[in-house]
Amino acid sequence: MAVPKINPQEQLRLRNDARAEMLRLETTFNDKKVKAEIDNFKDKFSICEITYKIILREHQHKKTGQYSDYLKITMTQGPYALSFAGYTFDKALLTNLFGAEDSPGRMSAKKLRDSLNHSVTPAALQELQSRREELHSYMDAFLDEIRVFDAV
Repeated sequence: MAVPKINPQEQLRLRNDARAEMLRLETTFNDKKVKAEIDNFKDKFSICEITYKIILREHQHKKTGQYSDYLKITMTQGPYALSFAGYTFDKALLTNLFGAEDSPGRMSAKKLRDSLNHSVTPAALQELQSRREELHSYMDAFLDEIRVFDAV
């Protein structure tokens, strides 16, 4: 099915909207402090996510008999995968990290990371700035548990 054409005025509005968003994003990312804050948050979350997926991959392999190239983090398997590896994480901590909560002011770290990757809205930036310490404390608690678990 062909996409319906839009008239020249709609094309102009669409191009202006795209340009305005591009300029807003360029301004946002040109602010070195804001850019560093976003990068620090996303980098730390990536470490949490990649580390967790090591465990999830093995958990899913034992469950299905196959290694998956695509692993999606959900709270339906998160606590079980970590328990499978011998960890005793608090479910509230995991929910604050990897949960599906995306209400403004209460986004999980995962949902906020997603928002910062895909839209970088002013609301997401405000949430990152207002909850910086809280969000980093969740990630630090997760990473500290992984870090200090005795390797035998």
